[in-house]
Amino acid sequence: MNIFKWMGSAALAVSVMVSSASAAQLKVLWYIDDDAQEAIVRGMLDQYTAEHPDTTFSLQITPYSGMIQKFQQFAASGIMPDIALTSSMEPVIRPFLVDFNKEIGPDWINDFVKGWADGARLGDKVIAAPLDLTSTGMFFNVDAFKKAGVEIPSQDKSWTWEEIVPKLKEVAQKSGTRYPLVWDVSASRWIVHEFQYGNHIFSETAPVKVVMDDAKWTKSLDDFIALGKSAMPPGLWSGASSDNPKELFMGGQSVAYMSGSWQIPTLATKASFKWQAGPTPYGTVRSSIYGGDYLVAFNTSPHLKEAVSFIKWITGPKAQADFAKKMGVIPANLKAETVDYGNAMASDAVKTMQGELNASPVYAATDQAWPQMQAVWGPIKTAVTQAVAGQITSAEAIAQIHKAAQASVEAQQ
Repeated sequence: MNIFKWMGSAALAVSVMVSSASAAQLKVLWYIDDDAQEAIVRGMLDQYTAEHPDTTFSLQITPYSGMIQKFQQFAASGIMPDIALTSSMEPVIRPFLVDFNKEIGPDWINDFVKGWADGARLGDKVIAAPLDLTSTGMFFNVDAFKKAGVEIPSQDKSWTWEEIVPKLKEVAQKSGTRYPLVWDVSASRWIVHEFQYGNHIFSETAPVKVVMDDAKWTKSLDDFIALGKSAMPPGLWSGASSDNPKELFMGGQSVAYMSGSWQIPTLATKASFKWQAGPTPYGTVRSSIYGGDYLVAFNTSPHLKEAVSFIKWITGPKAQADFAKKMGVIPANLKAETVDYGNAMASDAVKTMQGELNASPVYAATDQAWPQMQAVWGPIKTAVTQAVAGQITSAEAIAQIHKAAQASVEAQQ
């Protein structure tokens, strides 16, 4: 056999083996709202592969409501995906999470909005990468207001809750709109109402302790229940109705919608009426709540280097601005380029909701950022819906929330 031909064949074989060894297919777990969002995510993954040909992706889409169960299944098997999208770092996955302080460096997390970056910390570790920010607030059907001859106040003025309810009823009546107000049935959407009256669960600085004034919380919950009876679809918050708040607002059947910035892309492309974000009503305090998504990597990954490289890329200034534009979210990276959302109403809405985050008190970030909060979200929703349904009193509901918060603090000590 020709020695040179043999050497060439051997070199080719080694090259193929090296190429195969360096290639990585990352298993990615993600939740999305619709097909359009899935197309955006797949597009970002394809873009990364185009720039890094040795890295490909196997994307698994899971409903947001099923994420905890999915994490529990992975944890029980001991085999996690390479990367996952999450809005909170549940206790069940924490032993598997990579510390980005070690993988990227301790200064990297300082590039992100502090309120959301704080939620990525666990002790002296950084266990998540901030991907995007969301802000909870009010959307208005501007056409309904114009038809009713009612003017929406400027962003710096807004209405109090006491002032806005009669206005929403007036607009609904004069414009022929079915409901004055719809509101996402969610613990994090509800708690903003408490924030707007100065109420919060935990201290704003460590050591974490429960600081609830139960009497004030109870009064605000009573007010919320009255608001529901007065202005919202019957049974919406008690579970007795199958009405979907988003569908009602998108269908022009509601004057106002309490939700969040993640609705902006759908409104921009599908709403058949003129709309705007804010000004969000308030009680005694102007407040939204920090929300959004993180990406996490797992220490069981056989491709940890590639997983961290991708996370660093997609949370970097350029890719994050691109992702934010396509998804209609707020970049979490402070160095991200200014985002033009390509739609005047959408761009104005994002700017407004980002401004409402900036005007929010510290506890609008820390209450959800503390790890102790993760065990309280479920009890909040259960207690509030039971109170709205009349199964328990507001005082009993708040007592349940307080008890869950205290137990969570003690469990983390």
